[in-house]
Amino acid sequence: MQAVARSGPAAASGSQASPVDLVASGRRTPRVPRLRLALALGFGTLGFLAALALAILVSREATRRLEAEVGGQLAEIAGQMARSLDLGMFERWRDIQIAAASDSLRDPGAGADAKRAVMRRLQETYPAYSIIGLIDPDGRVAITSIGALEGADVSGRAYFQEARERPFVGDVHPAKLLQAVLAPAARDPAVREPVIHEPAIHEPLRLLDLAAPVRDAGGRFVGVLAAHLDWVWARDMARTLEGSLRSHRGGAEILILARDGTVLLGPPSLQGNRLPETVLSGGRSLDPQGTSRVGPWPDAAAGYLSASARTHGERDYPGLGWQVVVRQSADRALASVAALRWNILAAGSAVALAAAVLAWLLAGLIARPLRDLAAAAGALGRDGPLPPLPRAIVREGAMIADALTGAADELARRAEAQRLLIDELNHRVKNTLATVQSMAAQSLKDLGDGAAAGREAFEARLLSLSRAHDVLTRESWLSADLRGIAVQALRPFQGTEAGRIALDGPDLRLPPEMALALTMILHEVCTNAVKYGALSVPSGRASLGWTLEAGAGGGRTLRIAWRERGGPPVAAPSRRGFGTRLLERGLAGRDSAALAYEPGGLVYTAAAPLPAGFRPEPGSPREPGPSVDIGHGAG
Repeated sequence: MQAVARSGPAAASGSQASPVDLVASGRRTPRVPRLRLALALGFGTLGFLAALALAILVSREATRRLEAEVGGQLAEIAGQMARSLDLGMFERWRDIQIAAASDSLRDPGAGADAKRAVMRRLQETYPAYSIIGLIDPDGRVAITSIGALEGADVSGRAYFQEARERPFVGDVHPAKLLQAVLAPAARDPAVREPVIHEPAIHEPLRLLDLAAPVRDAGGRFVGVLAAHLDWVWARDMARTLEGSLRSHRGGAEILILARDGTVLLGPPSLQGNRLPETVLSGGRSLDPQGTSRVGPWPDAAAGYLSASARTHGERDYPGLGWQVVVRQSADRALASVAALRWNILAAGSAVALAAAVLAWLLAGLIARPLRDLAAAAGALGRDGPLPPLPRAIVREGAMIADALTGAADELARRAEAQRLLIDELNHRVKNTLATVQSMAAQSLKDLGDGAAAGREAFEARLLSLSRAHDVLTRESWLSADLRGIAVQALRPFQGTEAGRIALDGPDLRLPPEMALALTMILHEVCTNAVKYGALSVPSGRASLGWTLEAGAGGGRTLRIAWRERGGPPVAAPSRRGFGTRLLERGLAGRDSAALAYEPGGLVYTAAAPLPAGFRPEPGSPREPGPSVDIGHGAG
């Protein structure tokens, strides 16, 4: 694409701006994130949020399914334990009834040793029996399997009272007194073989009561066969099941509750305590039947997954209404879900990072042409030539490039039309000035030789004003370079000797009205210096300096100073002529200006605020330049 040339004051200054300093207004780009950063953060954040949402959804679904699966497994184990308890108790129930029907126990004439032998064989067959005894019809213990408690009166015990009529089973109860009696007997070889289950010696003894009536051949009641079953058999059964659980349900616990909710078997912190009904009925159900749930327990802050099953008895064994509960900590049961959640988050974070990197690279491909387009727009706004535009990789970029090209062409057309208009206007102004000059010359001609000096001064002022018009015309009447205005105005007074007038000040631009005022001021001070001041003698010198200062309300003020030295003594004129009045008006016709007639020569100072919004810097701000002689390249 061809570059489009533009004319104007900014082009003449030759200054360049950064692509981000858009555009002609001089305002910097608002502080917003770069496209690369915005896309990288956006895609990375979206990727992470998507991974987070996926992790939440997947973990919820996985939790629901795993809870149902674990709840089903725990319910199956609870049912299996309940059936095992019923079968185990049914066997013990049948043991006592079969033993009560043996001939040795039914025959009143059988000896004590024969009766004890029957009970010893039963105890040896199933060592969980702590003691088995035959009770007389009057309620006294006649014979026991280990010889202890013989002669004791148990007529008031429930197992004797109930078993007189039918087989009896009693729930778990502590037996501290019996434990004190059984322990020495169990360790005395002279009494019997050590057949008692070992935990009965080291743990508090808890027993189940089993009893059945003993009747002779004629059906007459002759006694009760009673047995105390050590509760440790149920604990061993639970531990066996818990051991089989460790391979796939580590940390699962089995509890056995009595009919009233008292913990018969379970963790030490719960054993012997009655569980609130809300433990097994509260929480959240995991199945329609409500056999498995998840909820809090009194012995732990964390929730548990649990399932329960009741014992119902077996055949003629009525059962004791026990409830088997199998529980597992929710944290352990759902550990795989937590691991899955973290794996998804880790994978999602990796994907989000990859998306951010790809977005960063893609944004680079998109942003590079956009930066070039921004630079082109900045150049266009500064009236500079439109640089070659990049090839766009997206349709929107191509549309921007086409719009910039069209804008450049339109601006070039308008600039050319403006140039022609200004040239025509300048031509007409010069014709008008020439007409005014001719009319003044003809008018003053009739006044004789006395008006010749006035005519020459008037023509010189018109010529100076015309030169200022030439400078402003080249700048399209937008602004003018202060140094250029000064050089143009002072050159006619330089003479043949170089370096008589020095310029010192930063590169600044002036609005048109201030440029015209400065031209007329310089013409007057130079005319006065050539006639009466420092430039009237070979040794005289003059200097023009200017500074830009901060003014009130955030504005800026231009200060100029004209100083003469090495000339003849000067004094204030006795009459205020047109030149003096023009100098006193200053740069803007209403601002401070001062004339000082010092021994070294005239000193003239003036100050004026720049119009609001006017930028005096040619492009970007520049430092003050060095002192320049008008005869050495200043023009």
